[in-house]
Amino acid sequence: MSVYPPPSEPVVLPEYREPGERERSFLSLGLNDGQTLQHFLLIGKKYIWLVLVCALLGTGAGFVENATSPKEYLSSANIEITQDTADQFRVDTGGGYESGYIDVTKLDTEIAILKSSTLAMATIVSLHLDQNKDFLPPGSNYAFDLSKIRDRHALIGAFEGGLAAERFGHTNILILSYTARNPQLAADICNTLIANYVEHNFSQNYAATQQVSDWLQRQLGDLRKRLEASQEHMLTVQKDIGLVGIDQTQSIVLSRLVDISHDVTTAESQRLVAEAKLITMQSAPPDVLATLSSDPVLLNLKERMTSLQAEYASLNAKYGEKNPRLLEIRSEMAEVTEATKREQGTVISRAQEEVNAAKQNQDALQRRLDQEKSSAYMGNSKAVEYSLARREYESNRSLYDGLQQRLQEAGIIAGLHSTNIRKIDPADAPDFPSSPRKSVNLTLGLLCGLGIGLLLSFMVEALDTNIKTIYDIEERLGLPMLGVVPQVDSKLLSPETFVRDATSPLPGAWSRLAEAYRSLRTTILLSRAGTPPQVILISSAKPAEGKTSITTLESIVFALNGARVLLIDSDLRRPSVHLRFRIANKVGLTSVLTGKAGAEEAIVPVTALPSLHILPAGPIAPMPAELLGSLQMQRLVEGLRASYDFILIDTPPVLTVTDAAVLVSVSDGVVLVLRYGQATRNVVARASEILLRSGAHLLGVVLNAVDLQSSDYAEYYGRAYNDYYQSRVDVEE
Repeated sequence: MSVYPPPSEPVVLPEYREPGERERSFLSLGLNDGQTLQHFLLIGKKYIWLVLVCALLGTGAGFVENATSPKEYLSSANIEITQDTADQFRVDTGGGYESGYIDVTKLDTEIAILKSSTLAMATIVSLHLDQNKDFLPPGSNYAFDLSKIRDRHALIGAFEGGLAAERFGHTNILILSYTARNPQLAADICNTLIANYVEHNFSQNYAATQQVSDWLQRQLGDLRKRLEASQEHMLTVQKDIGLVGIDQTQSIVLSRLVDISHDVTTAESQRLVAEAKLITMQSAPPDVLATLSSDPVLLNLKERMTSLQAEYASLNAKYGEKNPRLLEIRSEMAEVTEATKREQGTVISRAQEEVNAAKQNQDALQRRLDQEKSSAYMGNSKAVEYSLARREYESNRSLYDGLQQRLQEAGIIAGLHSTNIRKIDPADAPDFPSSPRKSVNLTLGLLCGLGIGLLLSFMVEALDTNIKTIYDIEERLGLPMLGVVPQVDSKLLSPETFVRDATSPLPGAWSRLAEAYRSLRTTILLSRAGTPPQVILISSAKPAEGKTSITTLESIVFALNGARVLLIDSDLRRPSVHLRFRIANKVGLTSVLTGKAGAEEAIVPVTALPSLHILPAGPIAPMPAELLGSLQMQRLVEGLRASYDFILIDTPPVLTVTDAAVLVSVSDGVVLVLRYGQATRNVVARASEILLRSGAHLLGVVLNAVDLQSSDYAEYYGRAYNDYYQSRVDVEE
């Protein structure tokens, strides 16, 4: 190995410069988000095997679901909620809704009652579901004990799991449905639940009305005693004074006593009505209390509670008790319940105040009546006493008759409360199971499999950083794409074979390779505005990416076009251009740069192609970077520009050594060669960053050894590309 002294003149290194805005687009490996639908389709086609496997697995999961899931049957019944016919007989008839109108809140309340634990347990007990194998979990041998709270809760939870109730459209009809493993059991549960619901509704309303009736009955007993006492007193006074049929209306005192007595009777009647209303409110359920009082605040709270209960039941069935929204709803329900209790207390307090006011009014009138009586008695009027006794008797009689009528109406109310629920369609045992839905399960399995397959495809594609497609280079790295060189037999890459095939009039397998290099030559010439680049630097990010093959064959294509071309092998560490052209390497670039030989002595013409000349690397030098960055190298290239149309320089890889970076100052443009499927995005970005920071004008990227039959290039070349050249061969033959 020859050892050359260092160059006599200082090394000239390129000045550092900041990359431009466009160059920064790929230095940071910033991937464009503008992924088109075509790119998504290419990814799906590329990983079609993964998508198909996932689709088959999803469909298989659907088959397994259909085979393993037990059959369940859905039975439904319809009921109508009508206006309560007892409303017109209530003690307080001042409020309420129009006849026939059912509030939405009322319907939501009835749905909540249908789903209540009380009715669920009543149905379980009625049908002995705690012992029914079709109701209990499959394979369960546990003996449920209804006296234990834990067992009751478990049975109620299982019961509510198959129950559903909803309003039919904007009507007063409720649809009640139940899902069970036995079709007849599903129908029996629906019908029994409706029967228990009707009985529960009747018993609750009847109990409230019956309590009022009992209170009125006790009041009638007291009035009857007062009536009998007043009658006896009247007869006694009449007997004492010996009056029979005397008209007492001519006396002014008696007339006034009659009026006051009438007022006292009226006040007492008002007091009794107020007390009846108070007792009704104290014993009535919250829903009835809201209607009786007609209090807007209480009605609004009732509507709010019903809405929260409906939302709670819906979310609890879907997400379970630990859902955050359920915690918020329970908190709101507690607040509404507390507000309802306060408002109920306020309403009852107002009713109590009305009773107190009525009592005070009655007492005041009674005191006035007593005063008038005293005045009348002081006038020594037995007739007055008789008239008072008679009036008291008549008042007691009138009050007794009125309360007797109210008592009869209360009995009617208790019987009419059962008429606001009407069964429209009873539940029947279904003929076909409602689940599993085989077609739905298979479709969902297929769609889920396809979705998972596509998702995995995108994940694999996102994790794969290898450069394979034009999209990877232009969109993800922001680099211009100069050309694609197909993968061919290594024998076709020798200069002799390439020159022979490229100049032959017969087409063949070489056509793809020759056309690729011709296309690359065209894009290089058009890569710079104004004049095409004259000195072209060809490098790669890493070794073994085919840069030397690209440089040698591309120089041949330039020379075949009639231009004078010089190929310089600047790889002073591992030169290989002389091996490809089978020329000597004793004198070359190192000899010229160290002054051992002139450029004319080192440049070798190619016999088969006179317009192509080769400047081999020469003997290996100890300091290649210093030689390539010297002033001698710059002067050499500047001097050769006048003699050649194009100068192609083969350099070492960018990331391996700095030789390519120091040569960018003598070139008009740099071509970066990448090998298909081996170069990664971060490696290419790093190599591009080094070149750009060295001041290079990066013309673009050449993708080498591309498999045009792969799915990555199916949309760019594919089968039609090969068929085109094959058809040419057939025509020539």
